Amino acid sequence: MSVTIHILLNKAADEIVSQLVFDVEDIKKLRKLGICGILMGTLPPASQQNVFLSVPLRLMMEETLWLYEKGYAKLVLLNSPIDANLASKVHENSVKLSNISVEANQKSFESQRQYKTEQHRRKLEALGLLTAENNDKTAKDIQNNQKLIESSLFVEIPNSSRILSLLDKSTDEKDVISKLYSNCGQNYHIFRDLKNQNYVLAPGARFGGRFIAYPGDPLRFHSHLTVQNAIDYYNDPIDLLSLIGGSRLGTTVKKLWVIGGIKSEKDETQVDNSSTSSFYSVEWAGFG
Repeated sequence: MSVTIHILLNKAADEIVSQLVFDVEDIKKLRKLGICGILMGTLPPASQQNVFLSVPLRLMMEETLWLYEKGYAKLVLLNSPIDANLASKVHENSVKLSNISVEANQKSFESQRQYKTEQHRRKLEALGLLTAENNDKTAKDIQNNQKLIESSLFVEIPNSSRILSLLDKSTDEKDVISKLYSNCGQNYHIFRDLKNQNYVLAPGARFGGRFIAYPGDPLRFHSHLTVQNAIDYYNDPIDLLSLIGGSRLGTTVKKLWVIGGIKSEKDETQVDNSSTSSFYSVEWAGFG
């Protein structure tokens, strides 16, 4: 099982913008793996699109790293900003098309005219309307129908972009993975350890955390945990006011407020890093 993840990369700022999945079949595969992501596709003319969204599916950086580690993902790089990169390519492509399109379209139209005129003549013969007596009249009818034939001519346009294939995708995949690790930091170890315990994780900003954790598919289960940003198990203090505020917030949204501490001091950028995390859950009893 392998899915294609498009990494939107801003080379100018040397940063990763987004991780996107466009294929519906790939999205189905991810769902079976407990990776839900967020659908973000909308139609420009339609307003108030906040319920039924479509592809692409946007993944968290932690989800992308986990899929890559497990061998489920193939990364495809797409540079950004797209407008700057495509400006010269669009102009170059339009010049080439203008040189060949007129002649090609004329040949195509002439071929279509002949074919449709012949088809029209055969239909008249089959109906017995094309005879020696009314041949002149029928010829005039065919000539009058020429406008209808002209209106039915068409030009076939390719469905795939010729320009996107020209973009530079020379960025090293290992460099992208290294950027993902550095951006996630210790939060990825929290994500990975919870995934290993069969939790399904989603962004948790609206509930005051880094992640929210479900015991199964979010369409079937309620999330029970609001997971905070990872801390160093041995060195980072826990502020008492944050502890009280977090526990009250967790109880208000009917979730446990979870703190994850990283014990391992191994290099975070190594794929085979098997760090150990400890989790503590806090709730404000009798509140809410």
